Amino acid sequence: VSGPLGEHYDLEQMFEDLNFRFFGGLMARPQLGWSRRPSRTLLGHYDPAHHAIVLSCILDRPSVPKLAVEYVMYHEMLHLKHPVEHRGSRRCVHTPEFRQSEKHFPGLAEAKKMLKLL
Repeated sequence: VSGPLGEHYDLEQMFEDLNFRFFGGLMARPQLGWSRRPSRTLLGHYDPAHHAIVLSCILDRPSVPKLAVEYVMYHEMLHLKHPVEHRGSRRCVHTPEFRQSEKHFPGLAEAKKMLKLL
């Protein structure tokens, strides 16, 4: 994982902006970084063992709209707010509460369309 400052986007600045806008500035900032290898299938993930959010470096390009990158970051931030639930032997990563919170992101449908074009 590389640091939070990319060629085009600064993940720390983005995290702080989203934290203020959607979480009242109350979310503790985890480690933030860009993946070393580009991935279209794994655009971001939250690693609870290392308390880190990592975004695919494929998003750190001028051709990728800020809205799309913000959505991926917001999605990963929701994993901090809504941790994994265990239901028997199953892990539920995207709980109904998680999905409900995700709908609060303005431009959700537009951001998802943008990401499909990567």
